[in-house]
Amino acid sequence: MQLVTAMEALPTRFISVEELRAQPSLWYRIHVLIYDLRNFRENSQAQKRLDTVLDLSYIGGPYFDPDEAQQLKACVVDSTNSKTLEILIKDTLRERLERRMKKRVDSEDYRVCAAHDIAPILEKAFSIRPKDLQTNAEFLALLESHQLRPTNIGNWKGLAKKSFQPKNKHKKR
Repeated sequence: MQLVTAMEALPTRFISVEELRAQPSLWYRIHVLIYDLRNFRENSQAQKRLDTVLDLSYIGGPYFDPDEAQQLKACVVDSTNSKTLEILIKDTLRERLERRMKKRVDSEDYRVCAAHDIAPILEKAFSIRPKDLQTNAEFLALLESHQLRPTNIGNWKGLAKKSFQPKNKHKKR
């Protein structure tokens, strides 16, 4: 009798970023993870949360339960190449590590830096601008009052999109 691993037993269902956006609590926690990756030096709560992460890609507890983490990793973030987030992270980190191997032979510092390596991948994959996270009053208030588990998040859709449409300063009267 042959044992079947958990990964073989459950076929992975690929999902889209739009499907993640439709889950307010999960979408909010994606924002919190990105915020934490960028602000852990200045924010002790962010540092505490990141210090408990065991997954090398930072997609795991305390931010996400195992099912959510699997869902995120199976999210197709590059539709032209059908790349999932998990593959994108692995490929990007592999490329960066190869560049570091060439550059840092003398210093022997080959470590992956979450803020510099993982955060930009997540920001690009989910179209989240770090500057908007740091300045959005609604998000920051929600984060401060509820941390990772907001009780009444309602239908939170993420950060409001900024309009880059020029404002008509010289309106005709």
